Amino acid sequence: MAISRTSALPLRGCVAVFALLPSLLWAECINMVTGAGGHTFWRQVQLGAQMAAQQHKLEVYFRGPQNERDSQQQLQIIEKVLARPCAALIVAPSGSELLPRLAALKQQGMTIVSIDRDLGSRDVSGVVATDNFQAGLLAGQQMARLLKGQGRVALLHPSSSAQSVTERARGFIQGAGAGGLQVVLERYLAASESAEQASLARDLRDLDGVFSTSEAVSLMALGVLRRAKLADKQVHIGFDANPQLVDALRNGHMAGLLVQQPYQMGFQSVELAVRYLDGELTAPSNVAFAAIFVERHNLAEKRIQHLLSP
Repeated sequence: MAISRTSALPLRGCVAVFALLPSLLWAECINMVTGAGGHTFWRQVQLGAQMAAQQHKLEVYFRGPQNERDSQQQLQIIEKVLARPCAALIVAPSGSELLPRLAALKQQGMTIVSIDRDLGSRDVSGVVATDNFQAGLLAGQQMARLLKGQGRVALLHPSSSAQSVTERARGFIQGAGAGGLQVVLERYLAASESAEQASLARDLRDLDGVFSTSEAVSLMALGVLRRAKLADKQVHIGFDANPQLVDALRNGHMAGLLVQQPYQMGFQSVELAVRYLDGELTAPSNVAFAAIFVERHNLAEKRIQHLLSP
C-alpha cells in the first residue's frame, strides 16, 4: 500500500510513535546509506539525490561507513538512521549480511532501493547501478586493444567483497582473456599499507598493464607506479574519476578511466523510491547505467566534461 506523502506526520511526533508502531513511517524524507571509499563518486551520488529530492520537496539524509571490510559497521549505521523513520531507505549493501535486516524493514512497510550493488534480494524494490560486468568487460577489451592483443596484466581490487567490484573483476578477466591477454596477478589492496605497496611495485615491474577496480585502488596503484617510475611505461586503466586521476590521464600517466554516472544514479534512486512510495510502481525495477571509457584523446569532448562535472 502506498504511503501518502501529503498526510505524513511531522518528524517530532513521528519519532516517538515509530518506537511503538514500526509500520508508521514518515514519508517526507528518504534515508541513504552509502558505501565506503570513492569520495568523489559518493559526493556526486549525493548531489544527484539532493536534486531529485528538492524537486519532490523531500529531505534526503546521508550516512556511510569508513570502510567495507565489516558489514556490521554498515548495519550499525542503518540502525542509527532509523531513528529518523523515513518511508524509504536507499542503500549500497556491502554484503549479504545486510539481507535479513532489509527483509525485516520491508516487512515493516519500508521501501528499499539498492544503489551501486545488486545482491539479488527479493526484499529490494528497485536497483540503480552501473552494469559492472559490462564495465569490466569494456576495460578488458580496451586493455587488449592498447596492448595489441598480447601481454601480461594485473587486476587490483579493494579489500572488500562488494558485489560491484566482484562483477567488474569478472568482466575484466573475460574481456582481457578474449583479447589475448594473460591476467597473471590478482591482488586485494588495503589502503595505506606501505609494506604492501612496496611489494606491489615489485610484482608490477615486469607486467604490461594494470586494471584497478575502484577509485581508491586506482589512486593507490597510480602512486605505486609513479614511485617505481613505471607510470608512463605501463597501460594503467582505472575506475571512476577524480581530479588526480583525470590529471594523470591528461599527463600520460594513465591510459584510461572507466567513468560511471554517479550523479544520475543518485537522481534516479530517489526518483525510483518516490515512484514506489506513490504507488506508481509495484513490481521490482532495475535501472542500469553504462560506464564510459575515457582516454586522453576524448577527454576534452563536451559529453565527457559533462560526465566529469555534471
